[in-house]
Amino acid sequence: MSFRVLTLAAALCGAAIVSVPAQQTTPPPPDSTGPETVRYTPSRGTVTFSHAKHAKAAECISCHHESRTERPNTKQHQACGDCHVAEAVAPMTTTLRLAFHNTAARSGVCFDCHKKEAEAGKEVPVGCLDCHKR
Repeated sequence: MSFRVLTLAAALCGAAIVSVPAQQTTPPPPDSTGPETVRYTPSRGTVTFSHAKHAKAAECISCHHESRTERPNTKQHQACGDCHVAEAVAPMTTTLRLAFHNTAARSGVCFDCHKKEAEAGKEVPVGCLDCHKR
């Protein structure tokens, strides 16, 4: 009987872990400035972010802001999801989604850069489904 209870508990914990949006990274190549890709799983659809491609095109500070006194960084280039999570927890006020983009205001780190690049004639994702894949 206790084996069944433990099996059920393990299965439920596994299901809970799988259903939570996650930030997954692929290992960084040698001598790189971070992971090759970062994968986010929001409800709108999975975003596979090419960190390596963006690291070649922009300065790190373009996305990784300076350490804040409210929540100091623990690494030089903190991963967004280390501080910005689905529901902001004090002292943080910005959710992970809003750290990337505010769709209502059409602004945020992703929106601002992609709008600027598109205006300069570059082909970049500008619509939701360009990045969010189901």
